[in-house]
Amino acid sequence: MSAAQILIVEDERIIAAELKRRITRLGHCVVGIVGSGADAIEMARTLCPNLVLMDIGLPGAMTGVDAGARIWEELKIPVVYATAYGDEQTLAQVRTPQPVLIIRKPFNASQLRSTLEAALATPR
Repeated sequence: MSAAQILIVEDERIIAAELKRRITRLGHCVVGIVGSGADAIEMARTLCPNLVLMDIGLPGAMTGVDAGARIWEELKIPVVYATAYGDEQTLAQVRTPQPVLIIRKPFNASQLRSTLEAALATPR
């Protein structure tokens, strides 16, 4: 698999930095890190990454699910949702028009690699 350009959407700076480190170790390029849904949409429009790694629980009026759905609908950029919650209510929120890929926190390098590979193989 060739190197992908990935946008990280995570409001916790320490977690975002760790994600960037892990993604870089996998051979991909992190093109940006933002902490809100609105910023995610704007950066996705500007940078056109190959993939967005989106935290579900973002501060503000727009959830990660809302932002991810808009990014897919407008730009057809695959979105991987990251969440620490695995309950049915949380997972039901992620039923969007796009193919849904979810990675549960905490995750290891192998889980991250396989999830990113699956998302990058998503037809646009």
